[in-house]
Amino acid sequence: MKRLSVLAIFVMIVLSAPAQSLNNADTATDRSHYGTIPVVNGKVTFVETVPATGRSAQEVKEIIDSWIEERFVEPTVISARRLQSDKPATAILKGEEYITFKSTAFALERARIYYILTLTANEGSCTFNMSRITYWYDDADERGGLRMIAEEWITDENAINKKGGLKKFEGKFRNKTIDLKETLVKELEIKLKLRKNENY
Repeated sequence: MKRLSVLAIFVMIVLSAPAQSLNNADTATDRSHYGTIPVVNGKVTFVETVPATGRSAQEVKEIIDSWIEERFVEPTVISARRLQSDKPATAILKGEEYITFKSTAFALERARIYYILTLTANEGSCTFNMSRITYWYDDADERGGLRMIAEEWITDENAINKKGGLKKFEGKFRNKTIDLKETLVKELEIKLKLRKNENY
C-alpha cells in the first residue's frame, strides 16, 4: 500500500511538471509580440503618431502638458524634468523610472531606465518620440552596478542569438523597454480621446 502511495505521488509530480515549466517560462525569449527595435541615425528611437481626432494643435498641446504633469510624478517615476524646447508646439521631457523584471516576497529584480520623450502637438494628432535610452542595473550594488545604453544592449544585433531568439538577459531589457513605450503611448492616446471637460 505504501509503495502504491509513493507511485501515485510520483505520477502526479511528473504530470504537473510540464504545466509548471510553462508557467515559469521566461518570456524574455519570446519575440512574437515585440518585433524589432527601430534604429534611426544609429540611435534606438521609437516614433509613433498618436491620434487626436477633432483636436486643434493648441488643444493637443494643452492635453500633453496636462498628461505630463499628472503622469511624471513620484512614485510613478523616480524623477522627471522638462527640457527647454525652441518649438512652442513641442514638449521635451527627461524621465527616469524603474522597469521591474521580478517582484516577489523574496526577490526584487529591477533596473532604472532613462529616456527622452519629445511630444509634438499637431492638428488632430501627437507625434511621440522616445530616444536616448539608457539603463542602470543593480543600482544598489556597492560596486556601482551595470550601466548600459540601448544601442549596445537591446538592438537586434546585440539582443538576438544565433538561433533567432532573444538572449535571456538582454531580452528582458528589450521587452520591458517596449512595454514601457507602449504603456506611455496608450496612456497618451486615452488622454487625447477624452472629452474636453474630462481633461482638465
